[in-house]
Amino acid sequence: MTDNNKTPMAKRVIAIIGIIALLSTYVILFVMAIIGTPFDYFMGAVVATVAIPIFTWICIWAFSSITGRHTIASLDPLTSNKQHDLRGNVVAEGKIDTVVFDIGNVLTDFVYMDFIEKKVSDKELAKRIADASVHSKEWTEYDRGVLSTEEIIDGFKKNDPEIADVIEKTFEDLTDIVTKRDNAIPWIKALQAAGYKVLYLSNFSWQVLEACPDAMAFIDETDGGILSYRDKVVKPDHAIYNLLAERYNLVPEKTVFIDDTKVNIDAAKKLGWNGIVYKDYASTKKELEALGVIY
Repeated sequence: MTDNNKTPMAKRVIAIIGIIALLSTYVILFVMAIIGTPFDYFMGAVVATVAIPIFTWICIWAFSSITGRHTIASLDPLTSNKQHDLRGNVVAEGKIDTVVFDIGNVLTDFVYMDFIEKKVSDKELAKRIADASVHSKEWTEYDRGVLSTEEIIDGFKKNDPEIADVIEKTFEDLTDIVTKRDNAIPWIKALQAAGYKVLYLSNFSWQVLEACPDAMAFIDETDGGILSYRDKVVKPDHAIYNLLAERYNLVPEKTVFIDDTKVNIDAAKKLGWNGIVYKDYASTKKELEALGVIY
């Protein structure tokens, strides 16, 4: 049985060569001192024994900084006890190797009521607008991405014709219907640093994506994912989970999905995924740790 705690052979060979080279410089310096080598040669050897290790360390540090790979010169040397692959990347510990995030109310705040109430002063009117839009089946079609903006808003208006004009004005500009969570990017990076692949899987419209770029900046930090409008399929349809699994070569039992909606987690579990219903960061972290996801 392979011992996963052993350093890869390639790394051990490189380390041995480095040690031999370094010891050789010290031996040469010692011999030169004994035989009385001319001063210039002697000082050259002294400089070499100091400069070579420093130069090597700087090169390794630069490599780790540019590539993001963990090395002995990384700024987080205390993580060097973690397992690494041949390229220097940290290998996730435990049975889970991929963490998949929903977006709304997990990595961002979907603050649609605040958004609507800023457009209208009456809370009862705001509730009617929400019922005709976000709470309606038309919102799902918004996320599916198969209808134009005009068609979607027409659907909202038909749900409550008496306030059609107000509904149309409310959704002219979707800025800040989704807002940023400051812990999103640090959370993603912490998981990646521990060796986990981080993906997103969310019912999301292109209109909201374009209107809230600051809140969605975390997407560039992930390893990929699916926004429903791009593939015309929404959760909890099994097709969207299977598409993500196929696209990113996911192993169900090695994947954990985090979503704030139970029906979406239930769908993932039926496909063999692990699932966590998101309530808050602290409780989610504990549930991840129970699955062996340590970061």
